[in-house]
Amino acid sequence: ARQQDRSQHFRLLVVAYRRLFSMRAAMQNLSPIQRLYLVFSVSGAIGTWFFNLQIEDLSGFFFDAWATPLTCSLSMDMTVVVLAFLTFMLAEHRRWVFSPLTIGVLMVLAVVIAVAFTLPLFLFLRERAPAR
Repeated sequence: ARQQDRSQHFRLLVVAYRRLFSMRAAMQNLSPIQRLYLVFSVSGAIGTWFFNLQIEDLSGFFFDAWATPLTCSLSMDMTVVVLAFLTFMLAEHRRWVFSPLTIGVLMVLAVVIAVAFTLPLFLFLRERAPAR
């Protein structure tokens, strides 16, 4: 049984190595700005959720976002940024080859995960998409 576990772990390592190697090859085909957008996207998701997971009581989440002048300022700023970004995505999907499903998924990701993740992801996809 132990030998079988080692064999299975080795196979998983080989699969992971092959995927990493194929990702490295795919990354070589990206422009520097596309790589930067991906770094921003991953950083936005990790950074946002690092703090989201530290919230113990979600019942006061929206109240806390508007509790002080500082949080009101940040919340208003983010509200305007989110609305502008969603409007921008809707306008841009007509100029680029994005399906309504892609835009819908990105809109959900902006609300569920983070705008800090979705905006750079959208810009990455926009860089890769051919114009109409």
